[in-house]
Amino acid sequence: MRFDSVRELKQSLPQFLARHFSRGRGRLPRTGKLPEPMSIAAARAASFASTLAGYALGITARPRNEYCLAVRLQHLSLVGSDLVATIRARAKGEVEVRYIGRVTGGVRRRASGLWYRQRQRPLLVGTSCGYLRDDLVMAGTLGCFVQRRLGGPPMILSNNHVLADEGRYARGGTIVQPGALDGGDPAKDRIAGLTSFVRLRRLPRANYVDAAVAQLGAGIDFDPVELRGIGRLAGVAARSLDIGDEVHKVGRTTGARDGRVTAVEVDGLHVEYDTGIFRFDNQIEIEGRTARAFSTSGDSGSLIVNGELGAAALLFAGSDVGGSGGRGLTYGNPIKAVVSRMRIQLVM
Repeated sequence: MRFDSVRELKQSLPQFLARHFSRGRGRLPRTGKLPEPMSIAAARAASFASTLAGYALGITARPRNEYCLAVRLQHLSLVGSDLVATIRARAKGEVEVRYIGRVTGGVRRRASGLWYRQRQRPLLVGTSCGYLRDDLVMAGTLGCFVQRRLGGPPMILSNNHVLADEGRYARGGTIVQPGALDGGDPAKDRIAGLTSFVRLRRLPRANYVDAAVAQLGAGIDFDPVELRGIGRLAGVAARSLDIGDEVHKVGRTTGARDGRVTAVEVDGLHVEYDTGIFRFDNQIEIEGRTARAFSTSGDSGSLIVNGELGAAALLFAGSDVGGSGGRGLTYGNPIKAVVSRMRIQLVM
């Protein structure tokens, strides 16, 4: 199919499926109803069937550059279901179906000993950072350095759930590098104060970015372009990522990793956070180029760059399974959506 044809199909499918199953033309697995708001425990036991959730739709490609519909299943009960059969029929077989399981934005996996989990001065892209909370020890990734305007105060960019505790952290709150999980101490490791964030919107509303910025303290030195293990940041990518593009990132848990884009414009992706499950639309899907995963817990907030080392996406979540190596898939916000929503520009 042509790219535009797949996009049109993707956009029309949710309403078609809702009508189809509401008229009793197929059976969905019985998995309960999503409460709103909901806890993660409730959500795991609940079903997305009432709103035909539990699957995401995007655009991917087959050999010979033919585009097709990407179907990503987040509930095992949907594998082999009438829902998938109906999607296949509607797409005339032009589909790629993958079971990806849970998608999470967690940042609490312990790890130690490598440079990106240690104190770094000057500050570097890809290093451990995060907010502070007495009852929670966490760490995520410093994505890159940004400013509101040319010559404005420098800030760090990462996820809302890395810098702003999913919107619960006070503006001006301390950000440490390394993050508390990696031994960050507010007395000697404070680097910034939370400035602003994009508030996460609860179901059924969709989110497009998971982003926050924190202004650096006076006298904090940083290197805005070094991507240790990869090269030097070349600014914002000239074009959006496409299927098959090579990508790279430096993250707090896995360091420098290579991957490739496996789907774009992914809609209906449900991501687990501490405060509940949130829907994301228009996301980028990436898998590792080898048997290794492209990212794992703690890499949230990493800047994803393309083959020319241009900033292309902001990593925010990953799946349990899926991908050619079965090690899980990574999801990122398109960087142009992030800089537009946050009204920022990269420091170069």
